[in-house]
Amino acid sequence: MPGESKRTLDKTRKLHRLLSIVRMLDNREPCTPLSLSKHFKTTERNIFRDMKDLSAVGFDVIFDKNNKSYTFADADFTLRDIELSDEELMALLIGKQMTHGLGKPFESAFDSLLRKARKDTGEKTRKTVKRLESREMFHVNLNPIEGFEGIEKQYRAITDAMDRKVELLISYKGMRDQKVTARQIAPYGLVFSDGMWYAVARCGLRHDTRIFALDCIRKYWKTGKKYSIPSEFSLDEYLKPGWKIMRYGKPVEVVLRFTKNVARWIKRRKWHPSQTIEEQKDGSIIYRAKVSHPEEIKYWSYSWVPNCEIISPPDLRNKAAEEIKALGEIYSTSA
Repeated sequence: MPGESKRTLDKTRKLHRLLSIVRMLDNREPCTPLSLSKHFKTTERNIFRDMKDLSAVGFDVIFDKNNKSYTFADADFTLRDIELSDEELMALLIGKQMTHGLGKPFESAFDSLLRKARKDTGEKTRKTVKRLESREMFHVNLNPIEGFEGIEKQYRAITDAMDRKVELLISYKGMRDQKVTARQIAPYGLVFSDGMWYAVARCGLRHDTRIFALDCIRKYWKTGKKYSIPSEFSLDEYLKPGWKIMRYGKPVEVVLRFTKNVARWIKRRKWHPSQTIEEQKDGSIIYRAKVSHPEEIKYWSYSWVPNCEIISPPDLRNKAAEEIKALGEIYSTSA
């Protein structure tokens, strides 16, 4: 789900920064709030939070007022002999599998983490890393992005805008109508879904929070206009009403009937936060979910044809009937 992808990405970036800071501290490099914020292209406030997080998990980090730099409280403390468990190393390897689909920068970040695990840990951990990497133990089925280099500039422009809280002016070509419009946006977050990257941003043209596909951003310019993200805004809550990435319009209840042939596959997982399932005497199930932009759940229902029927809303059922009829006409014609 989009929310899960976003949380995975946030944790990956945060973990990479924290591990890099720990290594810098271990190498006794100068670690002033300003130098760290510039190095990681973030704010001094985020660096302060990072130090609190490191302290919370057991790293005794203090701020040396004389040198105006962070350091370990124990001058003799070192990470050179740290050992990681098999489970911790497996988590790193799974993370590498997941970030492989997100794009080259994220895969490279996890490669860097593994190199550090090999270099900056004890002999036992180094041997375990070598053993685990010598055979393929995991495969994460995450739809990978193709051609990340084609949107890398847009991705970096959005992340830079979010770090600096500066609006962007973009030239945007919509997928549906293919029209190019100028939009001044205030990015609130990034979402990875089904092999594509999207920006969630406040749109000055529509005066609403909208979703922009990065590959549809043709050009962009920095505006210098500052913005702030509303304290009540939550990326997960914003995306929750949608089936996948689209969430425009008022949420409506979509009701589907699945035959007994596929009911067990539907029941085995959580497809949407709002879903409810009613089992029927004949073995079929009635599936309900409240979603915005029900076109997405309509397309999902097609993947279960002929074992799925749209019951309501009526306009969605009628639209599906028209499309399936047209599909039947295509297949009735000899190839």
